[in-house]
Parts: sequence; C-alpha cells; structure tokens
Amino acid sequence: MKLYILAIATAGLLSGCEPQPNPPGVPKGEITPAAAPEPAAQQRGNSITVQMNKVSADGVGDSAGSITIAEMPGGLVFKPALQGLAQGEHGFHLHENPSCEPAMKEGKRQAAAGAGSHFDPANTDRHAGPDGNGHLGDLPRLRITDNALQQDVVAKQLTLDDIKNRALVVHEGADDYSTDPAGDSGTPIACGVVQ
Repeated sequence: MKLYILAIATAGLLSGCEPQPNPPGVPKGEITPAAAPEPAAQQRGNSITVQMNKVSADGVGDSAGSITIAEMPGGLVFKPALQGLAQGEHGFHLHENPSCEPAMKEGKRQAAAGAGSHFDPANTDRHAGPDGNGHLGDLPRLRITDNALQQDVVAKQLTLDDIKNRALVVHEGADDYSTDPAGDSGTPIACGVVQ
C-alpha cells in the first residue's frame, strides 16, 4: 500500500500538479494528485488585453489605450479602454493578419492595410454585420461617449482561439453592416495585434 501511495504522489509531482486535499473516502495521510488544468481557451473568464495604437498611412503612432477581451459562455466580451478617439460610433473589425502597418491598397498607401481583409474563414466574401451570415470578423460598433465611459460589445460567434494572431481595427465612422468591404466606416484610426 505504501508503494502505491508513493507512486501516486510521485506521479503528481512529475506532472507538475500539486497534491490536493483528500476527497471524501480517502484515508487521512494519503494524498491525491491535482487534476490537470483545462486548456486556457476553455477556461471561463479567461481574458487577454490588446494594446491599441493610433494608425495612419504614415505608420503606427501613439497609444490609443487598450481593449480587454474575455471569453464567456455567450461568446467574447470586448471591454474598450480607448483614449484620444472621437466620441460616437466606430466600425470595429477583426482582420486576418497580425499587423497594423500601412500597406498599398487600391493603388495608394492606407492605414493598417497590413492587417489584410476581415477575418472570414468560411470565405463568404460578405460584410453582413455581427449577426449576419458574413465575415466572422464583423464586430459590433464601438460606442465612445468619453474616455471614462465606453460600452462593452459582445461577439457571440468567436472564441479566443479564433482571434489570436490577428488584428483588431477601429474605424473613424460608424459601420452600416452592409456595404463592402468595411461597412462604409471610413479610414482605420486605431489598431492592435492580438497576441
């Protein structure tokens, strides 16, 4: 019996798990190894923070604050803490590439064009808004009242695994959720790479 207990304790230490208090029915003095943790993307309440920067055709500029993204049972919750952006509604999209650099697009250098197209793994080629059957990267509009009061938005169709190694882009105007390619929301004004 002592050899069996030693094997269990050793297995727990070798796997990096801490011994846990004994569950009911296990004699005092015997230890049981902890269960292995769930993968990070499956843990409820798991979150990441994306640093956002102002962008222009000249490049990536000063900080524009951050957006914290939390994975919940109903999808991803985006909590903006942005600064220096105009009040009002702004188009908000997940782009396929992990870049905020300017690039040539339609014959001219454009802000954050290095981020590529909207994230669209099903190749729908449609900008249909967050509840439509189009790009998965079509996120709800960001509403900025002031630097202290910014409304959270929810993307029901995404997980943290979907958004890693991609870029979040905020546009100067509101998204109409129909016009291609970006809902007629204008030039990108802030961008951040999701690590």
